[in-house]
Amino acid sequence: MKSFSFVSLFVFPLLIQSQMINAQQTATTLDFPKTVIRELTSDEFSGRGYVDDGMGKAADYVATQFKEIGLKKIGDSYFQEFTMPINIIEDAELKINGKELKYGIDFLVRPNSKSQKYFKRDLYLFDPVKFSEALTSNQKLTEFIGEDMKAQHLKHIVFPPYQFEIDSIGSYYKDWPNFYRPDENRDRAIFFFTKDKLTASLSLEQDSISEFIVSDKFYSKDLKIDNYSIQANFVKDFKARNVIGKIEGENPDSLIVITAHYDHLGKVGNTIFRGASDNASGTAFLIELAKYFSNHKPKYSLVFIAFAAEEAGLVGSSWFVEHPMFPLSEIKFLLNFDIMGAGENGIQIVNSSIFTKEFELLNQINSEKKLTPQIKKRGEACNSDHCPFFMVGVPSFFTYTLGGPGYYHDPLDAADTLNLEGFLNLKELFIEFIEQL
Repeated sequence: MKSFSFVSLFVFPLLIQSQMINAQQTATTLDFPKTVIRELTSDEFSGRGYVDDGMGKAADYVATQFKEIGLKKIGDSYFQEFTMPINIIEDAELKINGKELKYGIDFLVRPNSKSQKYFKRDLYLFDPVKFSEALTSNQKLTEFIGEDMKAQHLKHIVFPPYQFEIDSIGSYYKDWPNFYRPDENRDRAIFFFTKDKLTASLSLEQDSISEFIVSDKFYSKDLKIDNYSIQANFVKDFKARNVIGKIEGENPDSLIVITAHYDHLGKVGNTIFRGASDNASGTAFLIELAKYFSNHKPKYSLVFIAFAAEEAGLVGSSWFVEHPMFPLSEIKFLLNFDIMGAGENGIQIVNSSIFTKEFELLNQINSEKKLTPQIKKRGEACNSDHCPFFMVGVPSFFTYTLGGPGYYHDPLDAADTLNLEGFLNLKELFIEFIEQL
């Protein structure tokens, strides 16, 4: 007992002190990525989109980080500028049965909607049951279309929330508003009520239809549309910029390219889509890797690319592939990071079933160091900025984390809801992978 007391007096305090130092070191190590994420998701950047120069400010911020880290320019600038069309939903309001709805939480606007102001009209209630029955034969569908075209003319159109037993019918239901494109859509709108999660998106076009996507909890049989408005601005030649920097390696003949998109959905009215997980986290991860390799010369030269306009349809990465700043044939491998918060459930690798040698290397490193709970295999998918490169033959992985609260393309994806549990281990995993490629 005396011996144990002696150890307690001297060893336990040392253990506690050591644990405190380790915790402080971990916190300090996470300080920088947390700062990057907080900055990119702040009010100043307006959701890194197309309002208040949000995406432009974010590009400047990333370029400043590249400069401070010491990345070299390719050419005379960190930027690759391009222009693109974009339909900007600047503001939207909706009042139903006396209640003002919140954008992004209670309702969204279809991203290709045109500007629209409230105009009092009768409501046409689309019948999902008759619609489903009509799909059983060509004759019934023809009759339904004829009746529907007459009944909806010059009325606001309401699609009630409805759960179809067959998924494909549900998809047709969501697409049915497209039937009203040729009709006279001035001073009227479509209100589509849904049980699905509200997930915002962007459009490169402006349509003749103005459509509100509304949470089903606001639907009722005595539905009354009290007020609505959409302020949309279609810009044919919006200017955007990819941000590119380079670290020279011991072998300059081959490149490893590391990418992440820094843009998000922007701001609608007072609602900011901050995009902490998607993809301030991936941008912070890219910058963290750049910081490490700026102090540890890599075997191969590394190119870091932060893409603009991924959320609008991989526009920035597609532009780069079409206008490369170096021969794409020099790329030994490309690593794209998109959604790098969380990670308590591991990571998923798109293209890992194709590039099996590289996938085996990643798993081997993880087996030895136990850095993430699992590395799930997935086939090809054109769902992030790796895709334009992969389509022209560049070997590539797209990595995203598993876990977290699941906030995606909504106002809840903010810095204070982001879990960086796996961030540091994943950084170590991919540093090791890059060094062993």
